[in-house]
Amino acid sequence: MKLHILFLFTLSIVFNQSIYGQCGEPGVDNFVINQDQLNAFSGCEIINGNLMLSSSSLNDLSALSDLIVLNGNLYILNTSITDLSPLSNLYNAVQIQIQGNTSLTSCCEILQFNELTQLGTVMNLIYSNNGQLCSDINPIMMDCWGYIEGCTDDSALNFNDQATQDDGSCEYFCLESANDIIDYSCHGEAYPVSDCSIEIINKPSAGAGHFDNPIGLCYDENPPSSGPHRPMWGRWGEYEYMPPQRYIHNLEHGGIALLYHPCVESSIIDSLRTLACSMADDDGGAFRWILTPFADLSSNIAIVAWEWSYTSNCFDAPSINQFITEHYRNAPEDFYYNGSYDTLYAGKCEDYGCIDPVALNYNPLATIDNGQCEYPILDTQIVSFAQGWNMFSTYIDPLNDSMLQIFDPIINSTTIVKNNNGEAMLPQWGIDIIHQKGQGYLSKQTSEQFLTITGLQMLPEQAPIILAQGWNMIAYLRVASADMNLVMEDIESNIIIVKDELGNVYYPEWGFNNIGLMHPGEGYHIKMSNPDVLEYLSNEETY
Repeated sequence: MKLHILFLFTLSIVFNQSIYGQCGEPGVDNFVINQDQLNAFSGCEIINGNLMLSSSSLNDLSALSDLIVLNGNLYILNTSITDLSPLSNLYNAVQIQIQGNTSLTSCCEILQFNELTQLGTVMNLIYSNNGQLCSDINPIMMDCWGYIEGCTDDSALNFNDQATQDDGSCEYFCLESANDIIDYSCHGEAYPVSDCSIEIINKPSAGAGHFDNPIGLCYDENPPSSGPHRPMWGRWGEYEYMPPQRYIHNLEHGGIALLYHPCVESSIIDSLRTLACSMADDDGGAFRWILTPFADLSSNIAIVAWEWSYTSNCFDAPSINQFITEHYRNAPEDFYYNGSYDTLYAGKCEDYGCIDPVALNYNPLATIDNGQCEYPILDTQIVSFAQGWNMFSTYIDPLNDSMLQIFDPIINSTTIVKNNNGEAMLPQWGIDIIHQKGQGYLSKQTSEQFLTITGLQMLPEQAPIILAQGWNMIAYLRVASADMNLVMEDIESNIIIVKDELGNVYYPEWGFNNIGLMHPGEGYHIKMSNPDVLEYLSNEETY
């Protein structure tokens, strides 16, 4: 809506006036329930704190005729006032709410306040249930101006059949798209980052009507920062894609949309996400943000607030933070809570993390990978298998403890793998067993093979092997071979016999050992007369 010459002239006078009277305290509400209390504000040009007028005994606003700035909200509720003209000098307030004043007949100042919302010196204006002429914008304009401004094109979405003068605010529909979802994938390239210039644009809203599907909505701004939109706004957070028909409603509720060209590098998306997730809570709750690609974006990055947009080809945190600080929550409706729209919703900060179970910083609660997984330095061991039966082990803690996964590189030549309990991995039938650290295994191969096992190398001194009475099949956990006599020295009194895959034996009772050395990759059968624990020396020590 255009600003009127008389009103601009009035503002120019106000801006050049000297400020004399300042009343109230910041953050303290001023409750007025009788005329004497209201008259006490006579001469006040600045009032700090909310000013709340609510009583049928209030009938004259003359005491506020000097009021220029209200550092808070103005509420005029259920009074007996008839005339708003004493408020003609008021040009700045957070919000103005005029409701339930059934005696009100002179209210041209509502038009002034409406224009101030376009300037941004008043953040929000609410008026309803007043006198007959003061509850709707059309009769107010006709009474005060003698004509009604609005969209006079009956083909427009916001056609006003009472308007007598077109104000250029007509909004037109475009072709319907299913739920406003379009192709948001990358086609081509992002913009070069050699040009890091920043452009900030303010485009006051010509209207913000709510229109349901299948009515199509389109915009003449790239990206749009206001305009007609869908009634249902989105849940705050990140989306695979959120159309502007939805995020504009989130902007109307004070939020920020962080948009990126579909072809930008992941580092730019990560930077935008990190910035959003690092924003501190304020008195309105958690930071309100939407992160989404924007098809055909005119730059690599766009940060959008209600009626304001910031565009650049480069991520620059200081300038983005400044833009957000200046425009966050400066919108008609300061709603912190989530909307119900969540099509293609990807999550919010608490959903981000490392989702790879093998990573050191795996987050089981995360649903979206943040690209920050940290992996250990992996080790490998090559284990050789002869054709036929083998008894093997490994000093590696594998990345995956599924025996099917461990043997996958040589699965076509593997007939069976058995543990000490007789449980078996049978590839032909998809039957699996779990690898247990410190255990030895039997396997049967149809041909000679070499298997590379990848994972973390175990520290032998930190992996004691529990030996049950009777037969056990154990692993050798050291990287260097060692004499069987020396390895078993501490538990030999409880050993009946030890056998390798070739049938060689170690009989401690008879002092017989034709196994000789224990070797990495080999497994061993050991029969115990009593339970015991086998503890290997570290790899830095020698037997």
